[in-house]
Amino acid sequence: MQRKTLGRCERVRGTGLHTGERVTATLHPAEAGTGIVLRVRRQGESVIPALVPFVADTRRRVVLQKDGVAVQTVEHLLAACFGMGVTDLLVEVDGGELPIGDGSAQLWVDAFTAAGIVVLDEPAPVFPPLEAITVHDDAAFVRVEPADAFRARYVFVTAHPLVGVQEATFNADSDDFATAVAPARTFGFIEEVQGLWQQNLAKGGRWDNAVIVFPDRYSVPLRFPNELARHKLLDLMGDLMLLGVQLCAAVTAHASGHRLHYRVCQTLWHMVAQEAKGRWS
Repeated sequence: MQRKTLGRCERVRGTGLHTGERVTATLHPAEAGTGIVLRVRRQGESVIPALVPFVADTRRRVVLQKDGVAVQTVEHLLAACFGMGVTDLLVEVDGGELPIGDGSAQLWVDAFTAAGIVVLDEPAPVFPPLEAITVHDDAAFVRVEPADAFRARYVFVTAHPLVGVQEATFNADSDDFATAVAPARTFGFIEEVQGLWQQNLAKGGRWDNAVIVFPDRYSVPLRFPNELARHKLLDLMGDLMLLGVQLCAAVTAHASGHRLHYRVCQTLWHMVAQEAKGRWS
């Protein structure tokens, strides 16, 4: 597998889900080895690598921060990078949050497609864990096991009678991220909305950028019968992109969210570092 970037610049405009602000993100091709980095102009300027050490918050979204400058809701962009194989990209952001689009990763896939994805003359870094790890948080867990390619299974568990238990899977060898995962939209239960506002979140939430779950109906028709689980799978893939390597493993996630995914990434981050240390010692 080779490193990949974009063929030309592409501009993405929209509204931040949590800030409610209008924002523009400009995607730039990058040299091999750059990784995914965000140049954020917000109460100062900082270039923030999309990597585990720069994660500042994981409540309801992923926030990256460096030198006092932060950018939030980066997980959908990172999921598109993970799923489309983009390893090197500079993203200029003129605000504190990336645009949400329709609540899925579709706007990023569309931008990548419009710009064209270019194969670089350097192999992508791949990490195949040699042993299984499991991280728990009460009933939620994420298990990562050795495998010959990336595979993921997400099980979304709720007592809500309309939703119940949903499951979604992705196999990098046979599934198409752009059609199977990217269109799945973010969602929330109607009773959670007031709580999000009290946390100063979801100020940009609208009927056209999220699926709201009512006691007896969804706010919009679902794109997939298991769209909620597919979106959680999308989030998982975006969070795993914070490792800065292509993860070659079988991942099983049960009722997990960004916080638990981040804990998994912290564990894997140390494993990646130990492997690199051993390779160069």
